[in-house]
Amino acid sequence: MRGFRALAGVFLVAGAAGHGWEFLALQAPSSPWHVTGMPLAVGRFAVHAWLLGLAVWALAPREPPRGLLAVTAVGGALNLGALAVSAATGLLGVQLRDARAGSPALVAARLVGALLLAVALGWALRARGREP
Repeated sequence: MRGFRALAGVFLVAGAAGHGWEFLALQAPSSPWHVTGMPLAVGRFAVHAWLLGLAVWALAPREPPRGLLAVTAVGGALNLGALAVSAATGLLGVQLRDARAGSPALVAARLVGALLLAVALGWALRARGREP
């Protein structure tokens, strides 16, 4: 349970940092406060991190099965990492066939991360259902 709370905290901090990044990315390019990033993609990263953190916090089983924390952490890292790269580079990572360098790897990271998170969600719900 403690591991899930810590992981949820990491995701929530990433969401807060993402909102700060979005605010700075929205500044005028001539401003000294401007930070590179696509504001809408950065906002998507921030909201996704917040929701992932809240979901991990709410669905953490009292007695988690072995491996559930690792699957959740790897899935979240792949998914949020792909969203962060997308926000920083402009590669949206949604085209299955894209000639730009790095795009296929980004799509793969997003898909594998989403699959791992779906597995972790189902596993956590099943574990929560078995609790007294």
